[in-house]
Amino acid sequence: MTDPKKLAAALEAYKPRMDLVGPTVDDDIRRAVIRYGAEAVKQAVKAATKPRRGRKPVPDWPELRDVIRADAREWLEGGNPLATRSNYSIAKEFADKNPGQSHPATMKRIERKLIRKRAWMTYANAEILSRDAYPYADHIRSLEALSEVDSHDIWPDLCKRARATVADYEAKHGSPPPADMNMKEVEDAARNALMVPPPSGGVLNALFGIVKPSAGGN
Repeated sequence: MTDPKKLAAALEAYKPRMDLVGPTVDDDIRRAVIRYGAEAVKQAVKAATKPRRGRKPVPDWPELRDVIRADAREWLEGGNPLATRSNYSIAKEFADKNPGQSHPATMKRIERKLIRKRAWMTYANAEILSRDAYPYADHIRSLEALSEVDSHDIWPDLCKRARATVADYEAKHGSPPPADMNMKEVEDAARNALMVPPPSGGVLNALFGIVKPSAGGN
């Protein structure tokens, strides 16, 4: 006869572990039910999906668009708007124009958002503006700044790609892009240009290794 203790141990070992994930939601729920029981899972799902109480987030950034664009332009032109204009002063000006139910509460809300996101928003706007309205070096600079304040891999990748485009332009034209070219112009010029041939020998020599005949040859 099978030992009940050994049978229980075998079943426990066979039972799915909670550290497994998926492959479907049903699988995760089934594992949770096995461990915690159906009623406990029902209550947990109910609590997790219950709408959150409290005030909905206020979409303030559209109202701050002009402030952020001005920050971006000042930064692109060599200034430091994050130092010359305080978050407090921006929040106060915003609250003066849009007091809401409470002027102090509006000020605090705006100042918190600026502390968290102002630098990122400034550099992100600078990246957009600089693509076709500022020198390509400023565009690369904006990507470098975004890489410093945002851990997402996209910014270093875009920065690397921009530098590669500049290097491609130089390889095809024989010199770096003019300093006043914007990034879009550099991309277009690099994409549409042919490689500059080596200084000695023609294009055919460079491509096929054809040797020019000597002066005394037939």
